[in-house]
Amino acid sequence: MSNAANPRLSSLSRDVVWNQLLFTAGYALTSGGFVSYFAADLGAKSHVIGWVLALPELVGTCAVFTPWLVKQLRGKKQLFLFTSVAARLAALLIPLAIWLPPESAFSGLLGGMLLAGILQAVAYTAYLSWLSDLAPEREWGRFFARRNMAHAAVLIFVPLLGSLLRDWLRNEAGSETLALTGYVVTFLTGSALQLASLLPLLKWPNGEAGGAPKKVERKPEAVPIEASHWPTPMRSFLFVLAFSYWLAFFQGLTQTAFFLHGYRQLQLSMTQYYTLSGTMYLLQMATAWLAGRWCDRHGYRNLLMGSTWLVGTSLLFWLASLDGRWLWLWGAYALWGGFGAVNLSLQNLVLKVIPRSRNTFPIAVYRFGSGGIAGLMGLAGGYWLEQQLALKDSAAIDPFLMLFAVSLAGRMLAPLWLLGVREPQQIPIEESLSEDDQTNQDSAVTRGR
Repeated sequence: MSNAANPRLSSLSRDVVWNQLLFTAGYALTSGGFVSYFAADLGAKSHVIGWVLALPELVGTCAVFTPWLVKQLRGKKQLFLFTSVAARLAALLIPLAIWLPPESAFSGLLGGMLLAGILQAVAYTAYLSWLSDLAPEREWGRFFARRNMAHAAVLIFVPLLGSLLRDWLRNEAGSETLALTGYVVTFLTGSALQLASLLPLLKWPNGEAGGAPKKVERKPEAVPIEASHWPTPMRSFLFVLAFSYWLAFFQGLTQTAFFLHGYRQLQLSMTQYYTLSGTMYLLQMATAWLAGRWCDRHGYRNLLMGSTWLVGTSLLFWLASLDGRWLWLWGAYALWGGFGAVNLSLQNLVLKVIPRSRNTFPIAVYRFGSGGIAGLMGLAGGYWLEQQLALKDSAAIDPFLMLFAVSLAGRMLAPLWLLGVREPQQIPIEESLSEDDQTNQDSAVTRGR
């Protein structure tokens, strides 16, 4: 069923897309490659780069307190708005590192990342749970696909434009100070965009307080008696969690290695880095769109298994790039375009196997538990790599080769965990037409204000 048949869902989808476009544009200019290159240009050593890459994932585990905070602020919407604004204010500590004494510059930068990361993790958990209340379950595939496509669309162009400005300031203008000042201006612009992203969502009510969409009853055989409030036995969630944690372990292992190999050995400029990333996100738009349409009709588990195996083979191109030719990375980033399907199917599979009315804690455990593991492994991998590079002349095996090979093996084994998942029966869209008519009649009430 298309959004055109449900004006309320169509309006919500447009507002979420605008929210995602603005937020992602701002996020791209205040995190990820920009912060990593910013720290590197300030003279950060390998272990500091490791912390810069890992900290956002590590602090995300604090999102497990989201259910308690929802109760304190009396709603997911209120918590999302409050923590989103607070995160932007805390993040202003990051660009201040330029004016801090050298001995405390990186402490200030990491401190800003710490506070902003905790608040943003809580905001994201409340946001995702809130959206799952507002959007009908039978259309989660296409609804979240549109959101993910907006996210990818922005990441194609905005970081690339910012990197071109940064490289021009550094190379053409010939001033390192001017280049660092450009970082600050870029960062402030990104923060303003993230705050503006809240505006399209202000008119929507709390899902719980404003009348969450009526839950479609599953067929009796799809809801086992022992599941209680869980759509499937809890072990399905535990198997998805095991998959997510296992994959995070082996992906995190190469987190620092990817950056150091590209920045130091292949000497990728920021423009080259974001050209590769832009290609990846362009492909993710296509795979997210296809995945959304497929999943609404056929479910999520099997697509998640296949797409995880596909993107895992990207490590073969990283291994090939050890000969010093960065062009091999085109193959890796092209395969990473499959993450559009991986991310959508994993997120929605989690939402389907957990209680819909009490999902903030499971969301936090899945999303930021795996993030914490990836962050820890990023630190461990970066520390081990730094030690090995110091002994490279005497090392029997290239340390980058070892990390890439181990990560490849782990990624190939990850989908086997999903064999234990019992996915709830997919609700045919055609069976929901009569309920959508009722939803449309109630839309004036549920829209709030």
